[in-house]
Amino acid sequence: MRRLIIHGLTICAVALCATPYGHFPQAGAAPANQAAGATSGRIPDSAAEGEANRQSVLAFYDAFFNKHDLSAADRYVAQECRQHSPGLADGRRALQDAYAQFFQHHPDATVEVVRSVAQGDLVVLHVHSVPTPGDQGDAVVDIFRVADGKIVEHWSVSQPVPASATGMF
Repeated sequence: MRRLIIHGLTICAVALCATPYGHFPQAGAAPANQAAGATSGRIPDSAAEGEANRQSVLAFYDAFFNKHDLSAADRYVAQECRQHSPGLADGRRALQDAYAQFFQHHPDATVEVVRSVAQGDLVVLHVHSVPTPGDQGDAVVDIFRVADGKIVEHWSVSQPVPASATGMF
């Protein structure tokens, strides 16, 4: 098992992966290191691969969420990207459709990537998301899996930033 430690928070990178384009492997015994519901046991160690994937996810995030360039998904997200986040359907098109509506209602929405880490095909972002200027926004942790230069899987957790929060970011 590999662990990523981010400011005291341990994230276990135990096979959080699906094969590219969301297809599941053949039936049979899962590898010993495979977590329940995970679909791949690959945990690469290449620092260069991790950095390339981190830069790709950061480029996507800025173009898509700050510039509201929906076509960025065509460049950075696999057509059959698997979403593990409640409220988001699988697939690139579903992502574009959901955010087209969101950006219409929140034309000034921005995100600030506070920190990012990568290990092989996994990229983790800690983000301050602000839908409307002056809003406290949300603290978000996004986890992406990248294969062949495209985001193929995504997990997310978020919480509203409390008005009394200081030094959170």
